[in-house]
Amino acid sequence: MVELIALYLAGLSFFFTGVEGISDNLRQLSGRRFRRMLVRATHNPVAAGLLGVGLGAITQSTSVVAFILSGMAASGLLPMSRALVVLAWSNVGTALLVFIAAMDLHLPILFLIGASGLILAFKLFNRWKPGFAGLLSIGLVFFGLDMAKQAFKPLTSSPGFTDAAKLFDLWPDAAFFLGIAMRTVVHSSSAAAAVTITINKGGMLGEFPAMMSIAGLGLGTALATYLLSSNLRGVPRQIAVFQSAGNIVACLLAAGLLLFERWSGEPLLMAMTHRLSATTSGRMAYMYLVLNLMIVFASLASLRWAPKWLAWWCPPTPDQDLSRPMYLQTEALNSPETALDLVALEQQRLVRAVSHFLEAARGDKAIRLKLLHVAAGQLGGEITHFLESLMSLPIGVDLTSQVIAFQRKEETLRALEENVFLFAEVLQNQGNLPEMAGRLVEALDTLVLTAMDALGTKDITDITLLVQLTEDRGGMMERLRGRLQLDAGQTAASIATLHYATTLFERNVWLLRQLALWLREDARLSAA
Repeated sequence: MVELIALYLAGLSFFFTGVEGISDNLRQLSGRRFRRMLVRATHNPVAAGLLGVGLGAITQSTSVVAFILSGMAASGLLPMSRALVVLAWSNVGTALLVFIAAMDLHLPILFLIGASGLILAFKLFNRWKPGFAGLLSIGLVFFGLDMAKQAFKPLTSSPGFTDAAKLFDLWPDAAFFLGIAMRTVVHSSSAAAAVTITINKGGMLGEFPAMMSIAGLGLGTALATYLLSSNLRGVPRQIAVFQSAGNIVACLLAAGLLLFERWSGEPLLMAMTHRLSATTSGRMAYMYLVLNLMIVFASLASLRWAPKWLAWWCPPTPDQDLSRPMYLQTEALNSPETALDLVALEQQRLVRAVSHFLEAARGDKAIRLKLLHVAAGQLGGEITHFLESLMSLPIGVDLTSQVIAFQRKEETLRALEENVFLFAEVLQNQGNLPEMAGRLVEALDTLVLTAMDALGTKDITDITLLVQLTEDRGGMMERLRGRLQLDAGQTAASIATLHYATTLFERNVWLLRQLALWLREDARLSAA
């Protein structure tokens, strides 16, 4: 008995190590090139559905698929409605693992582990290393299931399992809660279904309890997803809630149909699985597929109103709003002459975010400074990528010169964003700001607001004002540093921090001056 339990635990260890390995090796799919491919594929609803099935089959985890999609939806690269279609169909793809768990593939599994493991050990095909590492993880998943099957064959005849089987004979509906418990313990619904099928290899559950246990996985998935996403905000939370709602509807529908079939004798789900498979394991696998198809249909039926409702229930955070380009779309490249006007609008949003950094420096706890900085970096990356795409088009010499000028301005703005973030972070960590630090914040805020006006209006008066305000004041900054040294009321650490803040302030003023000079030159060229 001890050896069988050890074999079963080792099998579970291989299984979950493999599942985690699949997620880790395929999480890199969220790269830019792959995301662009997803955007193109999801223009067609049929292609989006097939893509979802494929992602679910490869990753064997809707959580990994949700991770990829939430990043794309949060950045505006993929509309929420398309992301929800792909996520809905990914549930069907996860059924592949469950069907394999119901088969006997001992020899192919050993070959898969051996071949992929040797390729990794001898560092062959290094370019495809993540792919072979993923294959090895898949092999470990199935090898672990195979070990668990071998352990459970004799275990199911033991007194403890016999007593448990009697409980389900007396109360068949209780198997529904077994499915909920399995999904709560196991972080993947397909993995929970595979383990449940493995446990039932020896016939511990009767036919109806086996089907009810699969139905219970839907509610377990909904509860686990909702609880695990409780610390998420905005778009990731929206996707988690959508997935939970689909699972709840499908679970209740499947359980209701099973109960109705049992009480009324009408041939429904169980009768259908009887026609599809002669074994209990096969019927459980088909039941899991039916459950996931119900999730898909429930999700697709709600697509008309789901995005608006989710946005109301879990509104995007300010940093998610910032990271999502508001004006730059792929279609804008079709009209290069007006594309730069859209770039200018996005750059104004970037400068507006810089002003929020200074609010955080003043002590506004509602602003999550680091997240806002990351979002600003994402927006800046999208602007840079858009300008690069614009340069690759067959455009005229004049427009090419303008694009190059915009690229220079974008480099300045991104450097400004980085430096103002460092300035705000230093002073935010300082706690209560000394009087001099507060003056630096107010002075920089005035300059940033002036830059926002100049960028928005492009009026020569606003631009000239920004040029005058950012004139070289090196002597004044040196006097400020000398005053810090004479201030005996500050600790050495505080004085060092303020010295660093004045250096960053000076750097930010210089960057704003470069921006002002660029705007003045652009205004002169436009007037000529």
